[in-house]
Amino acid sequence: MPKSLRKDITTAKELLDNADTILVITGAGMSVDSGIPTYRGRSGLWEKGIQIGDKSYGYDDISSLDMWKSNPKLAWGFKSHFYNLSNERTPHEGYYNLLENVNKKEDYFICTSNVDGYFRKVGFDTSRLYEVHGTIDYLQCMDINCNKVNGIVATTPDIVPDYDDETFISKTLPSCKYCKKMLRPNISVFGDFEFYGKPYEHQRRRLDEWLTNIKKNNQTLVILEIGCGINPHSLRMSDGKMMSGEWKMPVFDNNIGTIRLNPTDEQSDEKTIHVSMGAKNGIRSLFS
Repeated sequence: MPKSLRKDITTAKELLDNADTILVITGAGMSVDSGIPTYRGRSGLWEKGIQIGDKSYGYDDISSLDMWKSNPKLAWGFKSHFYNLSNERTPHEGYYNLLENVNKKEDYFICTSNVDGYFRKVGFDTSRLYEVHGTIDYLQCMDINCNKVNGIVATTPDIVPDYDDETFISKTLPSCKYCKKMLRPNISVFGDFEFYGKPYEHQRRRLDEWLTNIKKNNQTLVILEIGCGINPHSLRMSDGKMMSGEWKMPVFDNNIGTIRLNPTDEQSDEKTIHVSMGAKNGIRSLFS
């Protein structure tokens, strides 16, 4: 291990020891060690686009409300692939290691853009979890008014359609049991003014209350950012503020510093320690 990396880990450990509370913020890189690729970055699944027939699609194209409306079988094919992949894989050791150690601190919150549901599967306290983009584990109706009346439904293998391995076109389209319109994952996609976010409003409210109590009690906060990229939609932090304004997150002005676990995408931010490691090895190093 390079001397500079050992120094960064030592400094990061001191921050963790000195903080009263931990805010864990994760992006797609958190699950790479489970075998789930990121969509962007050097190993991004769609960084260079995917050719289907005579058309090439980028991640922003595939994961958009427009795709769900114009080509729902293709949209479902990709989400079926992701659902199957998430269920075939399992949360890596780092998830369990993180859970064990934040429980020792006793006061933590998780804010994640991951939609694989791994934090819940591992056993993190769901009252301390904010799934910013939703989760693949639930479905919503394409009719937003139907969702307002009937809510969301659990994703089960029998509902998720099969798809062609070469074209990614789904063979069927699941329908809502209430209105018979198409179901889609309860995940926020690009241009998604029809995302049913009610379940996550409760999660966000609990996060806001947690942050308010930290300030009220004059507690110190350390931000542990894991696997967040540098694209405009990332949850990456910069000087105590989330770079993306999409989620209107507050400035965490009572933080004593940010620890960034990311093998790449280094950038210079005030009060930020960049530990150039992936999630599993990085978490193990920080808490060993």
